[in-house]
Amino acid sequence: MTRERPVGGPTGLTGTPDRFLFVVSRDNAKLATYLQQHFTGQATVQVVVDRRYGERRQGATDVAPDRRRTDRRSRPHVDKELRLTSYAIVTL
Repeated sequence: MTRERPVGGPTGLTGTPDRFLFVVSRDNAKLATYLQQHFTGQATVQVVVDRRYGERRQGATDVAPDRRRTDRRSRPHVDKELRLTSYAIVTL
């Protein structure tokens, strides 16, 4: 007794497909433009240019203590990848 697999059907993948975010360094506008054009129409890929300028809080003494319990940048590897390669890929 053989079971036929539907043509074009999933091959063991279940659930929703992964979504990807390409974060491109602000210094590499050409790469950002290329990736945006390349992935146009693909719902699982989004390309954004990094807007961050680094840590904004620099230890001012006349400001109330920081109320945040943790760093908002929960993916430090993204910062490292942006410095090394001009882009980072984040799985959402």
